Amino acid sequence: MIRLGAEPSKMREIELDDVFLSRLQLLIIMSKAYLNGYPLGRHRIKSILENAKHVKMEAVGLDEDLELFGEDESTENGLGFDSAFYQRVKLLAVMAEAIAKGHALEQHKKEALEKNLDAVCESITFNKQVSDIQFLKVA
Repeated sequence: MIRLGAEPSKMREIELDDVFLSRLQLLIIMSKAYLNGYPLGRHRIKSILENAKHVKMEAVGLDEDLELFGEDESTENGLGFDSAFYQRVKLLAVMAEAIAKGHALEQHKKEALEKNLDAVCESITFNKQVSDIQFLKVA
């Protein structure tokens, strides 16, 4: 049997940062799926819009906190991202919203989205390949 998740000694309650990163990862998956031509069904569109709204709001808030308070080194569980990261996340959320609302992206915007996705993924070390995610093949 394959065991997934944290080791029992490393388990903890879910924090807001965990929810933010989970929503961000879902937004990344959906954006990559769009770039690979997977269908955007009703449920996927709803998911993109809801997650983009939350991710954008959190990215703006976290970026403002960073500007006001600087990096809080006393927090060991802090995300540790810089202002540029949160700007990239906000841009990703805005572009994902546009996709979900039916705005077709021109080729240069698709390339910009892909470059932005790569930068965000590198920051959070999320490297899941869209072709590995089977449920994306259906809307």
